[in-house]
Amino acid sequence: MTTYEYGYARVSTTAQDLKRQLDWLESQGVPVERTYADKRTGTDFEREGLASVLAQLRSGDVLYVASLDRLGRTMHKVLALIAELREKGVHLVIGGAMTIDTRVGGPATDMALLMLGTFSEMELIFQRERRASARASREASGKSWGRPREIDRAAVLADLSDGMSVMKVAAKYGIGRATVFRIKSEAKGK
Repeated sequence: MTTYEYGYARVSTTAQDLKRQLDWLESQGVPVERTYADKRTGTDFEREGLASVLAQLRSGDVLYVASLDRLGRTMHKVLALIAELREKGVHLVIGGAMTIDTRVGGPATDMALLMLGTFSEMELIFQRERRASARASREASGKSWGRPREIDRAAVLADLSDGMSVMKVAAKYGIGRATVFRIKSEAKGK
């Protein structure tokens, strides 16, 4: 029976780059045509690339992943996925600082998978806490959160022409001085 090597890479957003992971997969000898990737959050297990690679895997095949958190960020779902792969007879090779190869097997491999899954989920929890803390801090200081609102450029220009200082205009509209200067400069350019 012929066995194949597959690769899977994932980043959380479309702005992030897969290059480091794809380079690692290539260095492991995974053919480009058997490499699958997603640009979706790791908490979402309904990913097109992941579904495609899972559909291809057969007993004896090997799935390469640059790090365990690339499979997912929710420990119980990652562990369930690993169990599913084992039941199919698929081997998993996880790169990173502590390479894990389930072809070796044994209790040390099982423990390493559990530890990496735990640390991956802990990091996700810590990231959420940091974001919530930053959001609360900004809101407490009266600063806005999220996408900037539209600026009434005509009102800014009117206040400037009435003699209001750049500092006061910036404070009034909750924008930076550089933004006020840019609005002023763009108006002169027209």
